[in-house]
Amino acid sequence: METTSAEDAAPEAPTRGRGRPSIVDGDAVAEAAFALWSEHGYAATGWKELGDATGVSTRTLMRHYGTRDRIAWGEVESANDRLARSIAEMSPETPAAEAVRRAIVASVSHDAHVRRSAAAWFRLIASEPELAATAAAADLAWTGRLAEFLGSRLPGASAGTCRALAAAMQAATFAALTGWVEAGAEGDPADAVAQTLAWIELAEPLADTD
Repeated sequence: METTSAEDAAPEAPTRGRGRPSIVDGDAVAEAAFALWSEHGYAATGWKELGDATGVSTRTLMRHYGTRDRIAWGEVESANDRLARSIAEMSPETPAAEAVRRAIVASVSHDAHVRRSAAAWFRLIASEPELAATAAAADLAWTGRLAEFLGSRLPGASAGTCRALAAAMQAATFAALTGWVEAGAEGDPADAVAQTLAWIELAEPLADTD
């Protein structure tokens, strides 16, 4: 097991030296890292092992990611970007519930890389205490952006209500992905999420008749 060094804990900031800048294929690095962590465990592998598994130099990986967990949470950052793009491109004519479902499904993505890596990523986050402890913080940007979108589509809902709805949607998405993994990760994870969210409707509360 590789111990954490000062270089691992506080890698130097990215710099641009002479020659061509290094190019890192984030999807390929993530897939190789997930495969490595699935076999040997997250805590038992360090930068050297990641470099060997990915074919990218240790120094380049450290400069690009800073800390190992950024490789894992890069998938969440990508989902946040996809959610933001989907929201920005959504037609204002799309009904609120359908718009939210489409945005969430887009964030999960039908991308081939996601299909290949989603199950390994999900098992990693669920099984590694160091990552599980920071999962809620990693989801904040996604949930916050969804809450803002809900607020723009549900003018009668308070900010607190929108945050609660976004949290419920996040929980439903997580549960859908859990079920997909437990069922053998067959098919597309985005389809599994879409099928679950199809059961959820956004409706105005009934008026108080008392």
